Amino acid sequence: MFSIVIPAHNEASVIGRCLAALLEGLEGNQFEIIVVCNGCVDETATIARQYSGVQVIELEVASKVAALNAGDEAASGFPRAYIDADIQLKGSDLLRALQAFETPGVEIVAPRLHVDLARSSAMVKAFYGIWMQLPYFADGQMVGSGVFILSESGRQRFGPFPQIIADDGYVRSLFGGQERRTATGCQFTIFAPQNLSDLIKIKSRVRFGNMELKMKFPELAVGSENSPRALLSLVLKKPWLLPAAVVYAYVQWQTKRNADHRMAIADFSTWERDNSSRV
Repeated sequence: MFSIVIPAHNEASVIGRCLAALLEGLEGNQFEIIVVCNGCVDETATIARQYSGVQVIELEVASKVAALNAGDEAASGFPRAYIDADIQLKGSDLLRALQAFETPGVEIVAPRLHVDLARSSAMVKAFYGIWMQLPYFADGQMVGSGVFILSESGRQRFGPFPQIIADDGYVRSLFGGQERRTATGCQFTIFAPQNLSDLIKIKSRVRFGNMELKMKFPELAVGSENSPRALLSLVLKKPWLLPAAVVYAYVQWQTKRNADHRMAIADFSTWERDNSSRV
């Protein structure tokens, strides 16, 4: 039996979508799903309980880290998938992703990421049009960003999840390139923000999370998403992408400003969230 842990904070608008997709293709006693509602003041827990076989834990505190750790304490199976409540992953795709652990030495796996841009503005589409061609995404080594799955030995690499924003970045940094795998033949979907303002909001959180991770765990090899050199190389190869590259560069500049400001005032508690995609 494998386990699925889903931390959820006020996700009533999307938790049903998440669970319905997960249950598509899963059978009987081969899995357990644990939804950890943390600090919810909406109907997340009520909706989650409507799905057969789903265990719901409720925490008073609004903390993703606390939810991850509570989910770990309740879970009993491996491999163990950690899934954000606002993504969509079919159970059949999850089963295909688990096959990657059949390769010796693989400890952490994720399906390939698909970005749903159907409701996004032209500027947001321009950003992702560049982002999906840069090495961080295109090289197939991206594990995290909504889903990561650990083997039992992989989970033994660390104790409780530390109190940081970039939980996925922390976990990813514990494994070398040969131990990470983006599984083929399966995917999960994230829903992009509708507007540039919300995109900058969530990307600022990601950048600040990486800064915090480097500060608190300097011994870890924490990489960044993409370098300016990678962007320049892409535009030189495909000059028609220059307008979109300008949008991408602006978002990167603005998120760095925002993250630097948060670091300067030591704001480690704010969780910037995009609500435009949670519809």
